[in-house]
Amino acid sequence: MAKHINAINIPEKGAVWVKGIDTRDESRVWDIRQTAGMVFQNPDNQLVATIVEEDVAFGPENLGIPPNKIRKRVDEALKKVRMEDFAESAPHFLSGGQKQRVAIAGIIAMRPEIIILDEPTAMLDPAGRQEVMDTINYLNKEEGITIIHITHYMEEAINADRVIVMEAGKIVMEGKPREIFAKVEELKALGLDVPQITELAYELRKEGLDIPADILTAEEMVKALCP
Repeated sequence: MAKHINAINIPEKGAVWVKGIDTRDESRVWDIRQTAGMVFQNPDNQLVATIVEEDVAFGPENLGIPPNKIRKRVDEALKKVRMEDFAESAPHFLSGGQKQRVAIAGIIAMRPEIIILDEPTAMLDPAGRQEVMDTINYLNKEEGITIIHITHYMEEAINADRVIVMEAGKIVMEGKPREIFAKVEELKALGLDVPQITELAYELRKEGLDIPADILTAEEMVKALCP
């Protein structure tokens, strides 16, 4: 699905539209990719240069952006992901979380309105996952960039505005995180987990405790147990 949104894949039937552009229109591929940038699961697959700032510049260079504007975009993008101090570092010396933030900076430098992240934390340790999630939340809440985040980590979906659960290419659930994660049994039947705190609430309710089913955080659990 992610590869359909930025026209890496073209639908064999039906159509995908990105900001009014049909992805089957080959003459508009670069317009689509400027609108919707993609970050892959493995950052090593996305880093192409030997220096961080050169890697971030790669996308704008391919768009034909003038060098003085590229310099400004690279500096701004690295600052937004808090990697400006590593501009002259070699990517292979960075941690997994830092590499993923550089990959995100490379997309930001192309000035997209949408960033699609395909399980961007799947190969990272907890610290790296937190770095990337902080970056994603900042870009969405502070920079106003639409984020499409594909993930199997349910804790990462708690702060989403909208959650879509898919099974075999079909939408089977859609709504706000509280609405979705309250459906513990339905999610488990689909092979998905729920946030640990939500599962704890589910188990406590089964034992007869009168607490909300849609608890998402430890703070909410404390309030429910200790009013």
